[in-house]
Amino acid sequence: MSFTRNSALFAALLSSLSVHAVELDMPAQPLDKALKALAHQTGESIIFSTELTEHKQAPALKGDLSVRQALEKLLAGSGLVLKATAAGYTLTKAAPPPHTHSEPQDLPEVSVSGQTVQEPANGPVKGYVAKRSVTATKTDTALIETPQSLSVVTRDQMNAQGVQSVGDALRYTAGVQSEANGPDPRADNIGIRGFSLGRDQFRDGLRNYAFNNQGGTVVEAYGLERIDLLRGPSSIVYGQGAPGGLVNLVSKRPTDKPLHELGLTLGQYDRQQVRGDVSQWLDDEGVWSYRLVGLVQKSDTQIDRVTDDRVYLAPSLTWRPSDATQLTLLTDYQKNDRGQGYQALPRVGTLVSSPFGKISTSRYVGEPGLDKYVQERYSVGYQFEHAFNEHLTLRQNLRYQQLRTDAISTYLVSLRADQRSINRAAMGTDENVDNVVVDTHLQGHWSHGMFEHTVLAGIDSQRLDNHVLRTSGTASPLDLYTPVYGVTPVNLLLSANLKQQQRQTGIYLQDQVKIDRQWVATLGVRQDHTRMQTDNVLSPAASSSQRDQAETWRSGLVYLAENGLAPYASYTESFLPVIGTMFDGKAFAPETGKQYELGIRYQPKDSQTLLSAAVFDLRRQNVTTTDLQHPTFNLQNGEVRTRGLELEAKTQWDAWSLIGSYTYMLPEITRSNNSLQGVPFQGKDPNHVPHHTAALWTDYRLPGQWLPGLVVGGGVRYTGSRFGNDANTFKLPSYTLVDLAVRYDLSQLGTGWKGWQFALNASNLFDKEYVANCAYSGDGCKWGYRRNVMANLNFQW
Repeated sequence: MSFTRNSALFAALLSSLSVHAVELDMPAQPLDKALKALAHQTGESIIFSTELTEHKQAPALKGDLSVRQALEKLLAGSGLVLKATAAGYTLTKAAPPPHTHSEPQDLPEVSVSGQTVQEPANGPVKGYVAKRSVTATKTDTALIETPQSLSVVTRDQMNAQGVQSVGDALRYTAGVQSEANGPDPRADNIGIRGFSLGRDQFRDGLRNYAFNNQGGTVVEAYGLERIDLLRGPSSIVYGQGAPGGLVNLVSKRPTDKPLHELGLTLGQYDRQQVRGDVSQWLDDEGVWSYRLVGLVQKSDTQIDRVTDDRVYLAPSLTWRPSDATQLTLLTDYQKNDRGQGYQALPRVGTLVSSPFGKISTSRYVGEPGLDKYVQERYSVGYQFEHAFNEHLTLRQNLRYQQLRTDAISTYLVSLRADQRSINRAAMGTDENVDNVVVDTHLQGHWSHGMFEHTVLAGIDSQRLDNHVLRTSGTASPLDLYTPVYGVTPVNLLLSANLKQQQRQTGIYLQDQVKIDRQWVATLGVRQDHTRMQTDNVLSPAASSSQRDQAETWRSGLVYLAENGLAPYASYTESFLPVIGTMFDGKAFAPETGKQYELGIRYQPKDSQTLLSAAVFDLRRQNVTTTDLQHPTFNLQNGEVRTRGLELEAKTQWDAWSLIGSYTYMLPEITRSNNSLQGVPFQGKDPNHVPHHTAALWTDYRLPGQWLPGLVVGGGVRYTGSRFGNDANTFKLPSYTLVDLAVRYDLSQLGTGWKGWQFALNASNLFDKEYVANCAYSGDGCKWGYRRNVMANLNFQW
């Protein structure tokens, strides 16, 4: 095939692929690195052989350039030329000049092999629709090839919705109750498929765990690149965990493209926030790069005397000496000073009417000058990867974390006979947690015939140590309608001194087999060994030690149709150790989770659309329940089941973006000996699990002839009614909330405003008052989030 005969087609393709200018700032570096960085930043496919680019250097690029212009500058003097195809660009050797007196001849087409740069599976995503993730399998896997329900909330989505917490970010995700605990700034309280995650989190694929109720933490959302939510039991690759699933928080890390951002937020409840995000190369070759993310926040909340102050700093460093080796150091420091977030109010006056009227949604039940919640967290870790060759890769991820929590809470014990005053108690917690988690695995990849294998073999372990001092005392009663604080000083006495340890080691093996490029089978097995020990310093006889082991497995099958449809079926398991013994002295066995799931995804090739649907049957087994023969002890014959349907859609086209979700669940306590005032729990709904939830978000970029640079968005969130306790003696009503977002690119005002953007975000726009949750101490309930409006000003350069 001659170049001459195809020159017109070549020029046309180049023109059609290269009309949009991109702002570039790339240092001089090896040519292969420059081409990969350009492909990543522009989204174009650039295919080349590393043999062609070996020992070749590329010049620095800076300014607004089209893809074609950028490629021509990078290739100048390299002896390589572009070839455009419908799929992107291919690099070939330039033809030698014709010899004098030689006969004209066609030049052979050079066939090259290379790797198309694709979306990173644990990194930034352009827009709302992610296509790859490592969370479900610990390997770089397309979402459409994953045999388990998985959603990704991207950084772009978080920015558009003005997200301030992980709970905020998950508001529009199917199967999730992201703010079930109301405005409690101590921790993100998230439920998936009807089961609470408790204080359990994952960050960068490693467990972020706390022992006790006060020891949870809120990871700063501004420091996250994306949030991956995996539904259903996931012990096969992560060890112990809740049956509903897991949330994997992916940290920001050094980028391929220089990044500089400063931001300011002013908002309701006197919120003031300053933040910054900078990423840059440290050398001309791009071997070393860094990122620094920081935030300072001072804010009140909707509850009187409860603050949400924060300092966050996260430096990271990447060393990339070759395409085969990469090491990223991830560190962060966070200090939260929140007053005291636990503010439950009596059910009479919140959910149930009171003769004295409704209790204010801002009512503070604590003691000023006594209550506090101060938490400091340090962490340092790394992510290492080395490819020995195209078939074998080694990875090791490690993190050490120290968490110190100093908290005192004055809280509701009971409503007094006058129906307006409450009895109160106080509790203090001084907790120190040290946590080391490491995960090491080998990934093998090879093909034979119609089979393509990706095999993962690994071992992970975690070591957690905790020392907690608890104090307790009695506080004076409080009139909730005309509160007077500080009537009687609270005397806190030491009530517990506990030293706790947890050790867990797991080995796992997984094989993802692609058959004839149309079927993907995933098989995995795992064995875990755990040891938990509690030393009770005040009462040594109450000390305990327990060892458990568990085997879990997973299987799944996906069919990949040519039109983008991908139906799948899977079975997964989980386990969670339970501390304690039965009447006969036998230790409790671990709780187990088992799930059957059928689903289908639709993601047309090269589109910004992902539609998914799933039906599931999920069972939590070995749940502790009352021993009727020995009522002060428990047995493990309880079971809770949820069955349901989840629908989720994310799409972007032209100026529109849309996110939609709907969840229908049928929760049931299928086995239990427990009861409340003679009402048995068996056959009832577990508390606070709605049958119906739905959400819809859309934004629209106005056309240039109207108001260029303006994006208007909004959303609606619906949570159905649900029972307030396991006996199902009362219900919490449904509620619907409306959100609003407006963004404006200030560069439309003139070149002096280049890089500036203004945004206005409002959640619960119409200030709907609703009860988020009940069944707290003293028959307490919590109000939900009131209206919150924030103005953001960002500058990028």
